[in-house]
Amino acid sequence: MWWWQVGRRGVTVGAIAVLIAPLSVVRAERASVLATRPSDPVCAARLGAQERSSLWAPPLDRIVNLHVPEVSIREALDRLAVVAKIELSYSAELLPVGKRVCLALDRVPVGAVLESLLSGTALRSIVLGTTQVVLAPSRAGVVADGGSSAGVAPSASVLASVLSSAPMARRASVLDRVVVTGSPDGAPQRGSPFALDVIDGATLARHGVGTLGEALDLAVPGVWSWTASAGTLSARYGSIRGASSFGVSALKIYLDGIEVANPLLVTQLDPARVDRVEVIRGPQGAALYGADAISGVVNILTRHDGTPTGAPVVQLSTTAGLSATAYAPRDAFVQDHALSFRRGSSSRSLGLGLNVGTVGAYVPGASEQRLLADADVRVVRSNAVFTGTARFSAQRANASTSLIFGGATSDAFADRPPFDRPPVDPAGRVPFAGDSATGQALSQYTVGGTLAVMPDLRWTHTVIAGVDGYRLRGLSAASLPTPVSSTSALGDGQGAADRGTLRLRSVGRFDVAEGTLLAVTFAAEQALTRDVASEVVNGPGSRPSGGALTPAIASLSAPLRLTQSLINNAGVSAQAMLSWQDRWYLSAGGRAERTSGATADVQYALLPMVGAAYVRDFGPAVMKLRSAYGTGIRPARTLARGTSWMGRGAASATEGLQPERQTGLEAGADVVFAHGVSLHVTRFDQEASGLIQPVGSMSNAVGPNGRIVRNLSYTLQNVGAITNRGWELQATARRSRLQLASTLSLVDSRVARTATGYRGELRVGDRMLDVPASTVSLSATWAARRWSVSSTATRAADWIGYDRTAIGEAVADTAHEYDFGGPLLRRYWLQYGGVTRWRANVSYRLRGDLSVLLGGENLLNVQRGAPDNATVTAGRTLSFGLRSMF
Repeated sequence: MWWWQVGRRGVTVGAIAVLIAPLSVVRAERASVLATRPSDPVCAARLGAQERSSLWAPPLDRIVNLHVPEVSIREALDRLAVVAKIELSYSAELLPVGKRVCLALDRVPVGAVLESLLSGTALRSIVLGTTQVVLAPSRAGVVADGGSSAGVAPSASVLASVLSSAPMARRASVLDRVVVTGSPDGAPQRGSPFALDVIDGATLARHGVGTLGEALDLAVPGVWSWTASAGTLSARYGSIRGASSFGVSALKIYLDGIEVANPLLVTQLDPARVDRVEVIRGPQGAALYGADAISGVVNILTRHDGTPTGAPVVQLSTTAGLSATAYAPRDAFVQDHALSFRRGSSSRSLGLGLNVGTVGAYVPGASEQRLLADADVRVVRSNAVFTGTARFSAQRANASTSLIFGGATSDAFADRPPFDRPPVDPAGRVPFAGDSATGQALSQYTVGGTLAVMPDLRWTHTVIAGVDGYRLRGLSAASLPTPVSSTSALGDGQGAADRGTLRLRSVGRFDVAEGTLLAVTFAAEQALTRDVASEVVNGPGSRPSGGALTPAIASLSAPLRLTQSLINNAGVSAQAMLSWQDRWYLSAGGRAERTSGATADVQYALLPMVGAAYVRDFGPAVMKLRSAYGTGIRPARTLARGTSWMGRGAASATEGLQPERQTGLEAGADVVFAHGVSLHVTRFDQEASGLIQPVGSMSNAVGPNGRIVRNLSYTLQNVGAITNRGWELQATARRSRLQLASTLSLVDSRVARTATGYRGELRVGDRMLDVPASTVSLSATWAARRWSVSSTATRAADWIGYDRTAIGEAVADTAHEYDFGGPLLRRYWLQYGGVTRWRANVSYRLRGDLSVLLGGENLLNVQRGAPDNATVTAGRTLSFGLRSMF
């Protein structure tokens, strides 16, 4: 039995280190700060200028001043953890017994101190999170006191005999950061064959990020989400390496390893409660995560740490401001308040969080209220770690008026100066058409936990169990090209689901030869989903033959009824990673799935993945070449469709449709230099087939008064095949107090072929709608002793979309008949130039832990033009607030 001891004052239990035990050693290359005998005349060492913080990955780059008298190595680590405000995880029995050290260091990076303290031990520094550092057993024997094993605990001696000799010594870089997404139970990013992004909670807090879409736009190339418009709560992704669906493109989202039922409804983030967000782009993650991972995977990992002293810590922040608008009589009032509580050590911790906020009516009749509450717990035992998570969110977006159906008149803005009045149509109405004419109300919950058991150094067994669900009232019409009446039945439409998931996973790590490691993963998953959807009640003019949905202006008032179904999904997977000399990595795996209840027939899928990586260290620089192939699948019927008009009659509407599938290859290079500079380049080539699009058709129907009315109905049809090709670039640089980051994505998403029987407007060679050809982000952060300044600019450019204003004018023109059926919609295509959004935040620490906050969102005051010319978003928002910790 391995007894993992817990150090004092912020030192985390070392059980987590077992998860990453078979890692190579970092040997000391500089002068040691160790004094082997109390009588040594020199008890301190100055580390040279080459130990600049830019050589280290965060949080090892933190600068500390450390002065301690002669103490044990364990006590020195304890004091370092408190001074640097980090959490150290290690096993005390792997430290040399009897060795004493004394430290007198000024302005030295944490990484340099650890490197010197760990010289001659079997431990190396591994970055696990924004504040967590694991001192993990290396692949070298324990060497103490000049190479003798005397004084080492017996269990450490056993460990030394198990572990083989160490590969070439190297310094820990960002590629050694441990990730849990796309890896077997936590492994360094060094061997991952596909692109993987990690956004830490501190970065989100510095940039004032409050939604998942903002976080992805900020730091993940290839992913773009459109800013939410009035009256809707669901996310809307413009591009995830191109197109993977129509209106319901989404990444598969996990919250602490628990799959959420509907990824389009996960929008809120509280940076103070988030440890990090890990993102896989592309279908390569489907081999581990299964169906719906056609576009990629997001794992939101919340904080489970303790406090530096174990005492309770409370953080309170409050901000308020005004959002400028050209579409309402007065600027909208916005506010956001957050409260978090944390206590305990890293072996036993508890955290609570509460966030509430409101957004005023920046268009007539529209406003939003939101609440987010969560809790976390962690308990660590000798060879097991348990983490629990609970989350509840409630949101309401009130209805907005529409250009076609009673928009606000220009008289409401008469008190404004001429330059601040909105444009109006010939009838004097303000042009606006939101995604939802009825508004939405949403409640969502997640509860579950993870238990990791480590019986020995080879095997790790993990159990993840949880339930996620939501209740939604009001369906979005965002995916429809035509406007929707506020009297439609979409407001009565409902969607609800509860998904219970049980996942079992075992990971084994073996030495197959000298310098050669093998990690194998075996997993089984069972998910049961209760889906409640709105069905259209059959009636005259409400539903044409052939199962066609009719969310048209003349038929959306058709009554609805609720239907319930159970969807059963089971999957098994296996994956292996072989590494040689800490340079060559080969990965291969697959997942077999069975799904029943989603369609009339039971569906089976086999999702393979294969990849390779080569990593080479060149002094202070690291170069990595990687490539991976994978396949992902999304069933025709998904819960994501339940958030839109497609939730009406989902079961019957998807009968006979093929699932959406994406297969692709990516290849890339990562170069991490000294001085905090890194560059990442990825080329992807993917084909998405079976994409499902709503296709309109016109017909005549008899209205209630006996008159003939034009009826527009929609059916869901498979388009054919789409090619998604492009480049992704990332760059970061760190210089003293300044940090810079940028991303760039170039995407070409086109129709490769159309399916037999497809009657929509797309043709071979056409660009996919609402997919920007390029997206870019630039961010900068500067931090001093009291000041912190951050700024971010994001831009999407060059996409084809619907001219919704022209469509609205055609509907409003009662003197002429309109026709939006099938190919005729091409007449309403419009090329959009681009949209840029800029945000900035400033904080100043007054005294102690009390800070003043100044924030600005959408500083360029862009309210229209993305993703179309009718959608309106909140304008320039300026806010002021306070943050305190006590």
